Amino acid sequence: MTDVVVGADIGGTSTRVAVSDTTGSVLAVAAGGPGNPNTVGVEGSAAQIRSVIEKALTTANGRVLAVVIGLAGGSRAVAVPGFLRAAVPDRVDALAQLVGDPTVAFCSATPERRGYVLVAGTGAIAAEVVGDELVQQRDGWGWLLGDEGSGFWLGRAAVRSTLAALQGAQPLSPLHEAVLDSSSTRDYLELLQACYQATPTWLAQFSTLVSAHAADDPVAAGIAAEAVSLLDRLFLSLEPEAELPVVLGGSVLTTPGPVSAGLRERLAARPGTAVLTSSSGVIGALWIALRRHVAESTDVHERLVASAARFA
Repeated sequence: MTDVVVGADIGGTSTRVAVSDTTGSVLAVAAGGPGNPNTVGVEGSAAQIRSVIEKALTTANGRVLAVVIGLAGGSRAVAVPGFLRAAVPDRVDALAQLVGDPTVAFCSATPERRGYVLVAGTGAIAAEVVGDELVQQRDGWGWLLGDEGSGFWLGRAAVRSTLAALQGAQPLSPLHEAVLDSSSTRDYLELLQACYQATPTWLAQFSTLVSAHAADDPVAAGIAAEAVSLLDRLFLSLEPEAELPVVLGGSVLTTPGPVSAGLRERLAARPGTAVLTSSSGVIGALWIALRRHVAESTDVHERLVASAARFA
């Protein structure tokens, strides 16, 4: 029977699990629905993770040496006794290890044991990674208290600007018109009501409109430029050392657009800064499992990245 390791990347929109052999060849990838405890609850999170792990192991069965779970919103799960056991199928003897999603994002892009990760998706966080741990972090406070420069921040800024223009009877820019079209609203009151009837993170959907109109709309360009400044400031608050890798993750920074381009330009201007891009979080989870329980080799990391591409 083949020895395998299991890596999971759990977020607010999807659950992805991959299985690899001990050489770093990815054998199977399975996906399911949301698994973030803050989205589906702790019990729902464990059940979702368990189901998708079972699905992945059905395709690539073997003796499981290790399970590493990269989990957004993991702080709630950590406090619940038995969560990890409930998240792993009964036939798996290995005890699961829980790590933060910034850690798997960092480890997906580099085999190095130390460096920095800056993630801007729906939320935003900057952190220094040493081994499997975040030894310091900035923001990651969620939409209510932080996440400046994130997709939520961008979307909220677009809506706020639209509301201000409507309330003041000012001319609408292309971004403002796009916000109204995307929200299926026609005026100030309808847009305001739509925002309060939806969940707060609904505002994040408007972030793509900022990117789409930044080239032809000064309003959108200004919002994007402010997001770049906020994320750059967030990263610099770590007082990063030169020569250590910087990994960018999250849809705002991995998708081509004005925020990603602007931030990369600022980072590249600093001598010795190697800017990398996070790939699938399951690669990072698998790498943590392999280097801890089997072997640590740059060849293994490269094989993980290459073999996982077959399942993209």
